[in-house]
Amino acid sequence: MDSLWVSNTLLPSLITAAVLLLVLWPTRHSGRRLLQRWGVAEPTDPQSAEAVRYLRRRRILYVVLFLVLPPVVALMSPAVRNGPGNIVIPLLAAMLIAELIATLRPVSGVRTASLDRRTWRDLVPVWAVLVTAVLAAWTVALVVLAFAAQPWANRYAAEIPPDDEAGPGTRAELLHPTGWLTLGGVALCLVVLVAVVFLAVRRPAVPGAEVDFALRTRTARVSVGIGFLCLAGLVNDAQNRLVFLQGAGRHPQSAPPGWLSENLHQSVEIAGFVTLVGALVCWSWLAIPTRKSPVRTG
Repeated sequence: MDSLWVSNTLLPSLITAAVLLLVLWPTRHSGRRLLQRWGVAEPTDPQSAEAVRYLRRRRILYVVLFLVLPPVVALMSPAVRNGPGNIVIPLLAAMLIAELIATLRPVSGVRTASLDRRTWRDLVPVWAVLVTAVLAAWTVALVVLAFAAQPWANRYAAEIPPDDEAGPGTRAELLHPTGWLTLGGVALCLVVLVAVVFLAVRRPAVPGAEVDFALRTRTARVSVGIGFLCLAGLVNDAQNRLVFLQGAGRHPQSAPPGWLSENLHQSVEIAGFVTLVGALVCWSWLAIPTRKSPVRTG
């Protein structure tokens, strides 16, 4: 084993994992607080213990994936090395894997099931689905605009002289659109969100109807809330591509499309700021509940 790899990669990763687990390790108090936030007014000790098991599984997965996934994503796609995926992707992946485990693993103890067939509407409000759709559609619209400008970018890159101050870096960026990567991120995010919510609805019940519904609701709403942030980050990626193309079009030798103007640049930046603020507000409404809302078990 390479000693340099051990000292520079393995050891820092192990130390980081240990620190994160120490900080995030759930206790009986944190399990009780989680249930209270999600509508169980007076959790009992067994109910708190169930919440602790719920948190422990997800936080262990999050720490492991937080250390593993970002380097893998960076290796496969250097363009997203410093993007929001470093935090968001491990969170969504941890929630998906945890729900898969909960679905496949038999649950011990006395279980109670709702007499009514549970659907996603019982866990996620309709407005959250609409926000997700709007964010995804806005991202796609920005990518389409960038694709519309790509023929001009290709022509402009071919006309840049080798000794131009723009240099080979600008030429390479012009010739390699990031839109397909952004669209792939949108598709992957939506697939993961649908899968997590579906599994939260369908997985076996844990003992206690109130606890079961609280944990299902928490899983679905937190994952969709994280999806808001993921899609907002993808909106930023699509916006950055348009801003880059608009900035490159300022070169005297270029003749960009008429719609790729400073006004579009300003409009996109304002819309991007509104999108980020809106995603944060919607995330807080959805994923950070108050203690006043009683849990609904039917």
